[in-house]
Amino acid sequence: MGSTNGDKRRLPHVAFIGGHDRVEREILAFGEELGIGVEVHNGHTGGNGKSRLIALMHRTDLVVLITGTNSHNGVQMAKREAAKVGARVHILKSCGAAAARAFLADLVGGKAASSAASA
Repeated sequence: MGSTNGDKRRLPHVAFIGGHDRVEREILAFGEELGIGVEVHNGHTGGNGKSRLIALMHRTDLVVLITGTNSHNGVQMAKREAAKVGARVHILKSCGAAAARAFLADLVGGKAASSAASA
C-alpha cells in the first residue's frame, strides 16, 4: 500500500456523469476499494441537479461523461463546467459496472490518460 521509494502519485478524484443509477453503488464501492475518490451524478439538470453538477466539477480532476443515457443539456453543461475548472473529460457512449471497474483499474495503473485520447 505505502511506497518506500517516494514514488507515490496522487490519484485523481473521478466523477461519473450520466449512466444507469443501478451501477452507482458498484462504481463507488470499487473506487473506494482502489483508494480513488469517486462520485456519481445522474446528469439531470432540473431542480437542484444543475447546482450539484457544477459543485461536483469543482472537486473533480477527471470526468467520465456517459452520453448514451444523458440529456443533451447535461452533456453540454458537464463539458463546459469541466473546461472551466480544468478537469479532463473522458467520453463514453455507455458504461456499465464492468467498464467502470476496468476504467478505474487502468487509472490506478496509469493507463487512463492514454485511453482518454482514444474516446
